[in-house]
Amino acid sequence: MRAARAGLGRARLPLQARMEAVSMSLLVERRTACVSEINAPRLRTRRRRGVRAGIACGLIAIACPLAQAGSVSELGAMSLDSLLDVEVTAASKFPQRIGESASSATVISAAEIRALGFRTLAEALASIRGLSVGSDRTYAYLGVRGLSAPGDYNTRVLLLIDGIRVNDSVYDQAMLGSEFPLDLSVVDSIEFIPGQGSAIHGANALFGVVNVVTRKIAGRDEARAGLVVGSGRSSAGSAMLNLAGSEGRGLLLSATVGHSDGHDLYYPGYDTPETNHGVSTGADGERANKLLLKLDGGNGLSGLLIYSDRWKGLPAAIGTIFGDSGNRYRDTTTLASVTLDTRLDDATELRQRLYTGRYDFEGDYRVDYAPGTLNVDTAKARWWGLESSAVTTRLAGHKLAFGADLQWTPHRDQSNFDATEPPAVYLDDHRSARSLSFFAEDQVELSTRFSLTAGARYDRTTGDGIEHSAFSPRLAAVFRPDERSVLKYIYGAAFRPPNAYEADYAIPGEPPYKANPALRNESVRGHEIALEYRPAPSTRWLVSVYSNQARDLIVQTTDPADGALVFRNQGSLRTTGIEIEGEWLLPNGARIRANASGQHVGDAAGGDVVSTAPRRLANLMVTWPLGAAWNLGLHSALVGRRGEAAGYGTTSLTLSTAAPWRGWDASLSMYNVFDRHATDPGSDPVFIPTVPQDGRSLRLQFEHWF
Repeated sequence: MRAARAGLGRARLPLQARMEAVSMSLLVERRTACVSEINAPRLRTRRRRGVRAGIACGLIAIACPLAQAGSVSELGAMSLDSLLDVEVTAASKFPQRIGESASSATVISAAEIRALGFRTLAEALASIRGLSVGSDRTYAYLGVRGLSAPGDYNTRVLLLIDGIRVNDSVYDQAMLGSEFPLDLSVVDSIEFIPGQGSAIHGANALFGVVNVVTRKIAGRDEARAGLVVGSGRSSAGSAMLNLAGSEGRGLLLSATVGHSDGHDLYYPGYDTPETNHGVSTGADGERANKLLLKLDGGNGLSGLLIYSDRWKGLPAAIGTIFGDSGNRYRDTTTLASVTLDTRLDDATELRQRLYTGRYDFEGDYRVDYAPGTLNVDTAKARWWGLESSAVTTRLAGHKLAFGADLQWTPHRDQSNFDATEPPAVYLDDHRSARSLSFFAEDQVELSTRFSLTAGARYDRTTGDGIEHSAFSPRLAAVFRPDERSVLKYIYGAAFRPPNAYEADYAIPGEPPYKANPALRNESVRGHEIALEYRPAPSTRWLVSVYSNQARDLIVQTTDPADGALVFRNQGSLRTTGIEIEGEWLLPNGARIRANASGQHVGDAAGGDVVSTAPRRLANLMVTWPLGAAWNLGLHSALVGRRGEAAGYGTTSLTLSTAAPWRGWDASLSMYNVFDRHATDPGSDPVFIPTVPQDGRSLRLQFEHWF
């Protein structure tokens, strides 16, 4: 029982096993209780009024006379074409305009991140059509076009930084919340490419690819110091140094240190005298250190180093002592690469990239046996690789990209033990793997109005008890019937092999965890039709209809033979949906973006994989110049019901300087302005059916440029 219960801190126990642990009467009685922040409950009618009031507040701000005077902001000074048809680098192996790419990508710029007050990558992604974000107050989970499975660690989305893979080799985790290894102040843009991306990027790109592009090295020397303070006794300090050399050489160094004391949270499932009546006091505190180093050596040579170390408290974790400050996670990520770009001639470019990464996880759990016992769960992932690619336009009308990627993973290690003397070891597993892939893509201009993109990738992975291969094709047609319209059809296939946690995690207990080395690849095939229409230079509409078919999804189930928890390829699902988005650029420089999504999931997979997918989503984003000195940013979000978590609407406002004043930048953000009671789906239907999210909160940020 010991290791199995402790392992629940990292694992997501399936619905069936939870129901076996408690009586059905207790389940029915408690699953209707809301997990809420102290004094957070609100009447449902008041919640609806707050949503309407939030939208009304945004419209009032838009109509504010003060906004009619003065110069335009950084966002407003750009044309709609430059705002919307920007370059995207992750849709193919070469940069291209969104309108020409084989995708319906979205790009969020650094100016928009700042104007709307986004604090994390997850918050920025939540503003994109078809995406929803949930949090268990430890990690952020991304729902994409109907697939939303809290606790799966975003394994079905590929995360890149400057095109470098971030998902680790033990959990396949894409870190999107405060655990993301970069401070957003060093992010130049965020790209999201929906659909199946394995034909370009390989594993994990089942439902989308997120590529974070870091800040470019400036051509002049500059330095910046920043300070952020906010609700929950949170604070962060940052510093950035940019040194420019001759002949394009330069260096960019950024460091951030952050801290939060946490919140007091109420969990009805734990409401007993022994657990402080369900109140977890300040147990979700956090501290984090982040470092970015970029080097430009000239002549196409560049380097990148990223380091992040985060400690995060667990306010409630199954099988642990509730509210104990000793329950916490530590995530340490290191990424490094050296890239050499060479131009053979006017038509051909080569890229050679050597990269390496490491991820270390440690979970400390104060468990409910042998008082004072500390159970520790660890993972150690190490990988390095060499990618070689070429892009050429030597053939008239063709843009051809091809290459190979070799990766070696010497460590996919996991352990679980009690920190006693001597230690009680329940798991000590060591694995390695090797993978080789080949890819090619051709973009053919058949006429001035019609282009065709065809590509494919072959991946093969072998190692200790591993042998997986996959062939991933992609086909896209782009048709421009006139200067105002672009019609795209996109087909793709993607895969994800079982990770080390799913295949090899095995510990005794009640219930035990059982390994399953016979797991097969997950696979997804999808179709999308997207129409973009620009009736005027300052207006844009987009309508997208999609259908995805997933097979052999890996879900955690209970083996009826022995009651053990085991991952299996179980069933399939089909998702269909429609997304609508509009953008307007007003004469005074204001920008409005609104989107709405409807999605349907047919779940035949079992295992509670998609019960938390919202059927409806909507967003309104406004950036409005207030004279020459200030910008007002508004983000209103509506999220439909997700399992036990009721639907909600929130509004956030950000007031920021439009340009530095005597070297100073400042911004003030208020999140959840009307203090709406928002919850996200939890991991347990009885004790944690929903997870409380923050009520109204403030953040004040100052930056000084030297």
